Amino acid sequence: METTFISNDKIKQFIDRIEGDLYVPHKKEDYFQWQKYPSDYSFDGYRTILPPKFLFYSPQEVLVNKKVTKRTVMGIKGCDLRAILFLRKVFKEGDSIDPFFREDNFIISADCSEAGENCFCTLLGDKPYAEQGFDLNISTLDDGFIFEVGSERGKTLIEKNKEFFIDTSSEQLSLRKKMRDKVTKEIKGKKIKLDKKNLSSDAIMDEIKKCVSCSACTNICPSCFCFLLGEKKKLEKVRFWDSCQLPGYARVAGGANPRKELDKRFVHRLQCKFEYSPVRFGSVGCFGCGRCTSSCYGGIDFQKTLSKLG
Repeated sequence: METTFISNDKIKQFIDRIEGDLYVPHKKEDYFQWQKYPSDYSFDGYRTILPPKFLFYSPQEVLVNKKVTKRTVMGIKGCDLRAILFLRKVFKEGDSIDPFFREDNFIISADCSEAGENCFCTLLGDKPYAEQGFDLNISTLDDGFIFEVGSERGKTLIEKNKEFFIDTSSEQLSLRKKMRDKVTKEIKGKKIKLDKKNLSSDAIMDEIKKCVSCSACTNICPSCFCFLLGEKKKLEKVRFWDSCQLPGYARVAGGANPRKELDKRFVHRLQCKFEYSPVRFGSVGCFGCGRCTSSCYGGIDFQKTLSKLG
């Protein structure tokens, strides 16, 4: 893909020219969070504490007369971009005007410059950087940033601001490769190869016993998409996030519940990610961000759980 370079002293001028709502990662203490620009920003490190799903797929939204907002999200990491592309497959087919997954949302992804404590994207066969689905992608170097063009819209934005950019040198591309290789090696562990026949509670009962059904894992997941419908004033239909890990998730009228037991709900989550999603959407539903492990009140290590199913 086509690349170009912008120096540290010009990047803010470029960002200031981006139209519409702009969200950037902001470093706070030892983690990253999304903030609306203007704000301090950092494209270093690894994924944000909350996934960008919160910007694309609201926890609660009115489904009629949706507010259409032009937005740019800058600094999305590879795992989160793959999750957004996955959610597009889930929602876009039936709603071509969805304000969160419309084609005119502008995405600028960014390479990871370090691995988070619970990251495991490479163990699922992915990379700590985006390879597709972005308009532009940022790779951080000491003296500036390599911008990789991923769409015609991305190319147009670069051309409109060409006074800020110069040609990328072979040395800079070599430095980018070294950085990518370094971060890839930082993500430790054995590659995960699931055997669908092992998707049973017996193999992971020790992990299941730790679960408290708090639903933190699904709420923090960048690709979970379950929802329920309700009504607000004036009979407005509202979509709320739901979680397959809550005891009442599968309950139907009359009180019957086919997944009342914790182990059934726990296994269902694994089946949804690694068995049902590949059939329905052509992709697994997990992208190795590790947020579920970081947020689990029971201390369940999702990577360890998956390794038991190989």
